[in-house]
Amino acid sequence: MNLHLCNGYPFPCPSTADDQGEECFQSVTLRGVVHFEWLYTVTVEFADAQSMAQAQALTGWRRFWGGDLVLEAPTSQRDGYDHPAICAAGWAYCGFSLVA
Repeated sequence: MNLHLCNGYPFPCPSTADDQGEECFQSVTLRGVVHFEWLYTVTVEFADAQSMAQAQALTGWRRFWGGDLVLEAPTSQRDGYDHPAICAAGWAYCGFSLVA
């Protein structure tokens, strides 16, 4: 599966729409995802070390203590809309989808 993070904007979010500019609404796709979980934290498990390393390079996420091929994604309540945004490498993403 792939995890597609979408509708990204600079993190922390600029205070006005004029400051946001055209760089808003970025997206990134993480490949080789086998599990996605959003409980008290967001964790993403990968099929192999290469997929995890590529995702870590794109996002800056840290390894999760609970698994060898699992990364933990920070979130921001303040930078989301009706739910927290998923943060990655200086961007806050308010949307995501898992795609086979």
